[in-house]
Amino acid sequence: MEKRERFLLYEKLYFHELERIEKVSARLSLPFTVMLAIIAFLAFMLNSESKPNDSGIATLCFWLLFSLSCIALLAGAWFFRLAWFGHDDKLLPVAGTIEDYFLELEETYKDFDGGDKLTKKHFDDFLFDYYAQFASENAINNDRRSYNIYRSIVALMFSVLLAFAAAIPFYLHDNESGFYDKASTAASATQAS
Repeated sequence: MEKRERFLLYEKLYFHELERIEKVSARLSLPFTVMLAIIAFLAFMLNSESKPNDSGIATLCFWLLFSLSCIALLAGAWFFRLAWFGHDDKLLPVAGTIEDYFLELEETYKDFDGGDKLTKKHFDDFLFDYYAQFASENAINNDRRSYNIYRSIVALMFSVLLAFAAAIPFYLHDNESGFYDKASTAASATQAS
């Protein structure tokens, strides 16, 4: 493969990875929304007066599942943070910097035989190196982001399932308490009459 063909390939890959940065970043909205929903659901159960507080099996199941859901939520938040922060994306220098470098090359090689060819060769090498290096580094960053988003979603899925499982003893205990309260109220009313 000729250098010009490789140059065009690396240029295309560089811009492809820039587009991919935007697409991967847009995917962060789903785990963020799910995290907020899980936090709200767990906070509701935690602040509710009807959560199981006795020493029965429902209480043990509730707190075990609730705790596991919180741990999975924390793992999902950790992977979310890894996907969102800590990536040093590489961008080409601004046009003014590139133009300054080109003018510096022209000035350097103006007195050489074939100075125009030397300037063009070194300028092409300059861009070639940027495209090849930055396309590679951005691809690695995007792969890491995507993998951490995947891990975040998996952890959050487990958190949701565990939170819903914790809701079973939560609501069963609430219904049993309501049933016993209604039964004792009815029995008291019967004895009073």
